[in-house]
Amino acid sequence: MEFLDDQRLAQQIRSGDEQAFMTLIRRYERSLAALIRERIGAVDAVEDVLQETLVHAWSGLRDRAPRHVRAWLYQIARNRCADFLRSSQRRERFVESEELAQMINRFGVPVARQHRAAEDVVDAFDHVPEKEQAALRSFYLDGLSIAEIAARHRCPSGTIKRRLSHGREMVRTELGVTTNRRSTAMSAEISTGNKAFPKLRPDITIEKSTGAPFSIDFRELAWWFIVPEVGDRVRWADYEPTRDGTAWKLTEDKTAAASRRAVIHGRECVEIEIEEHRHKDRERLLPLNHDPDKMARHTRFWGCLNETEVHWLAVESMKSDGTRELLTCLDEDFGWDWGMTARHVEAKGFLVKQPDETLAKTPDAPQVFSHGRYTVRIGDRAFDCMRVFDIDEDASERAVLVMAYVTRAGRTILFRRYNGNLWGKREKPPHSWGVETTWEVDLPHTDRLVIDGVKYVHYYDSLTDEACGIRE
Repeated sequence: MEFLDDQRLAQQIRSGDEQAFMTLIRRYERSLAALIRERIGAVDAVEDVLQETLVHAWSGLRDRAPRHVRAWLYQIARNRCADFLRSSQRRERFVESEELAQMINRFGVPVARQHRAAEDVVDAFDHVPEKEQAALRSFYLDGLSIAEIAARHRCPSGTIKRRLSHGREMVRTELGVTTNRRSTAMSAEISTGNKAFPKLRPDITIEKSTGAPFSIDFRELAWWFIVPEVGDRVRWADYEPTRDGTAWKLTEDKTAAASRRAVIHGRECVEIEIEEHRHKDRERLLPLNHDPDKMARHTRFWGCLNETEVHWLAVESMKSDGTRELLTCLDEDFGWDWGMTARHVEAKGFLVKQPDETLAKTPDAPQVFSHGRYTVRIGDRAFDCMRVFDIDEDASERAVLVMAYVTRAGRTILFRRYNGNLWGKREKPPHSWGVETTWEVDLPHTDRLVIDGVKYVHYYDSLTDEACGIRE
């Protein structure tokens, strides 16, 4: 079977070759979808805009064979995104294409999606230099041994081994799959990069919006801000108030990168690498047995998406004594700290203001829900967000509460942790948990929130790189 480059495929498409067009679609469908998702920020419209892009590409390639096919396809996608964003009726836009649908059915794309991983690898071979590509195809597709490949190409076996090694590395790069060396690179970037988080938290103002509430497709692993899809990457920083309440200081920053596909207990998922950096000048008022220098550092997560939920499947941590601990979804109490969250977060009046200005949840309120649309200004940047709550069903003053601000694209901009007033505090001697005080005494300058009679105290903020304007 002959493997054609983009230019030759474009020439065949111009003559009406539908199979050549499907080959080209499979080659760039994933990267085009990622570009569209990043541009329009509306997850539920990505497929429509992608379909419109492909229809325009098919039509255009029947008239011309562009010199740089990849760049030309990306420009079509950008133009379709611009059309979508300009249209006041963009949520109702939908492109029908019987011709495209017939091609999809004819060439079995639904079946091909079941073998996405294998197809992605094979397609990536096209982006590898000729000699490495020949070695990869002979070894992985034709099933030849290294000795047989060496004989076919009339070169030493060591040369074939080097070509296979180099080719595999190039395929990993093309697919966004990394090796363990990524952690070192991530550390170097944070310590030496120019796009560092500010030492003091930027000014934040939050204003109630008059716009109608919108639903959220929340695809992040809550509350670690990463979507379990290969290629997603996010950085964020934690800011804690100083004891005098005059500033919020940077105490920790993290990087998460969804690096490769994996399987945990028979379930397909994505491996996520984590880098955590704790700052020495922290003033966090932790319980007595929560020494930050001895707390475990998370090194990897595994998670997955389905149509309705986001699931944690495993968490790897490094303990202070150097022991690695791996917990999975089959371990007892795993769901207590990790578990799953619903993707579709709705605003349905789950919080009701009481006569005394406190709040109460309605009986049908889920654990995670949204309540109120807000404009969040962080420094000189503004974001249109829904306010999202995460409240345990059996909440008490020894529990915690999350209040986050999430964009229409389902990305968290600002995360706020609230402690129940007695979380981590000593109940009575000789109990050694914490000290005999409350959080409103420890943090007299931060916000309070009362829901269902439980008092919560604002503990710290997390800001993502997008919020701070330092996303790459």
